[in-house]
Amino acid sequence: MGIATLAVGTIALSASAATVLENRAATMKGLGANLKAIGAVAKGKAEYSPALIGNAKALVQYSKNIEVLFPQGSKGKRTKPEIWSDWAGFVKASEALEVAAPALLAAVESGDKAKIGAATGAVGKTCGGCHKPYRAPKKK
Repeated sequence: MGIATLAVGTIALSASAATVLENRAATMKGLGANLKAIGAVAKGKAEYSPALIGNAKALVQYSKNIEVLFPQGSKGKRTKPEIWSDWAGFVKASEALEVAAPALLAAVESGDKAKIGAATGAVGKTCGGCHKPYRAPKKK
């Protein structure tokens, strides 16, 4: 199980639109890859490994950068305009991930599959809490 990491920092206001979208996509892919590795253990599809602690740590880091990835008007293929018209709701949703991620790290550090499963579910719920109102479905 590899660790999907990316150094994500504050995006400068002068960053190009392409850079903003690239950083956003890389962060979301990193979040997903790390959660998938942990989720495999939670679902019984993989055995626990201390290497998952790295995945959980990366997820915590990613969770701290969500809001900065969506500067006003930075449209993307799946970004709904509701992100900016309901910024307070978006912030609340992104902060839920920031709260849930350290709990997942603690669960992974414990090595307890039941705790990992519950914490993975909680993180997944926060992802859905943002995706449902603010992410458009894939175009077919």
